[in-house]
Amino acid sequence: LMYCTGGVRCERASALLKQKIDKEADTKELGIKGVYQLQGGVDKYFKQFPTGGLWKGKNYTFDKRFAHAPPAVEALERKKKVLGDKDDSGDDSGMLASSETASLTTQDGAGPANAAEEIMGKCEACHKPWDMYRGKRRCPTCGVPSLICRDCFEADRDGRKKLGRDIRCDLCVAEKVTNKRELREREEREMKEYERGLRCKLGQDQYDPPVQRKHAITRKPKPNPERTTRLFLKNMCSKQMDEGKLLEVLHPAKVTHIQWLTDRHTGKFYGSAFIEVKTAEDA
Repeated sequence: LMYCTGGVRCERASALLKQKIDKEADTKELGIKGVYQLQGGVDKYFKQFPTGGLWKGKNYTFDKRFAHAPPAVEALERKKKVLGDKDDSGDDSGMLASSETASLTTQDGAGPANAAEEIMGKCEACHKPWDMYRGKRRCPTCGVPSLICRDCFEADRDGRKKLGRDIRCDLCVAEKVTNKRELREREEREMKEYERGLRCKLGQDQYDPPVQRKHAITRKPKPNPERTTRLFLKNMCSKQMDEGKLLEVLHPAKVTHIQWLTDRHTGKFYGSAFIEVKTAEDA
């Protein structure tokens, strides 16, 4: 069952999957019996089933909402924010919201709204249940938004416990990818294997190679007649750039020295640096 927020991307993905099932043996081996899609997407489903129907958790979105839930669940969340929980305020307003949630059932009899309220995600730092994106932090490996709970976010903001580069999304952790270079190398390796399979299947004469990939180098290096090895870098992110990220960006060049430039009044790094590389070719 393919679904997306508005019903457009899943329609294209469904068509692609059907085509791959018909034409590619490795996709046929998955044993997929049929491809279905949710017509109109999750938005239309929530309108038809305001309390969630068979839906659990929240739906990720690509806009500033980051995630949205069935209307009845979102209404209860807004009420909880306004009234507060019993633990915080000392009254029974939290109990009131809970009783309303328990009594709210779907009009079609599919089940209570509590199922839609189920938290499916977890904080990437402390692993407690969490489903709210906040703080604009992204996975340092693949760049997707990070699920960080309020306590861990505030601890990082206040400097009590910083979120290091080892705090990555669940997928990067499961696949043991620790930096962007490993991710790029893996993507290129998988693409080469896929192209090799197509070349064997179609034959060299009929094989049409794909367009230039995103991470491939398309420009020739500029001439360096003076054999310069000292370079000036600017416009770096003053909050996120560190030695590890800089070496990752400059790979495979061999960097021997880094001089971070700081503001003479505050002493803080402002996004520029001098670096020394091993050879003129690296520069």
